[in-house]
Amino acid sequence: MGASEDEMRPEAPFDDFGLVAACRRLHAAIDKLDETAARAIDISRNDLRCINLLEAGPKAPSDLAQALGLTRGSVTTLLDRLESRGFVERIAHPTDRRGLRVKLKPAVFKEMAGIYRPFGVSLVELAEEYGQATTTLLAQQLETISLECERASNHKNK
Repeated sequence: MGASEDEMRPEAPFDDFGLVAACRRLHAAIDKLDETAARAIDISRNDLRCINLLEAGPKAPSDLAQALGLTRGSVTTLLDRLESRGFVERIAHPTDRRGLRVKLKPAVFKEMAGIYRPFGVSLVELAEEYGQATTTLLAQQLETISLECERASNHKNK
């Protein structure tokens, strides 16, 4: 006879404040928002992940492949799709004549505005309600939690 689900679940005394549960809910909500956005403009989740990566600025296709966990060939196909939609363009690398970079085009922001703008407006309204000090602290805490997630994703089980 097997152990019950509760017996298999590790104890989480560190989550007395509900932080881990809140992070899981936040992740699920963002995941659902991204799924809605991808469906709304008829792109794949990997296409959307690529767009999200490019929001920070132009990147080399090889860097996108590594960040997305895809082969270079798959990223080429993904970029062809996004380019055909007018969402990205391939540009020359500024210092390497042989290099290529990919950048977002304004059309992608126009296409995504219907999904993400209402969310952004809601965040601004919350920030106004909370005030500058609380909003700044919240942003700092979210940055710290993001860094911890990145650190955990780089952890190797031994």
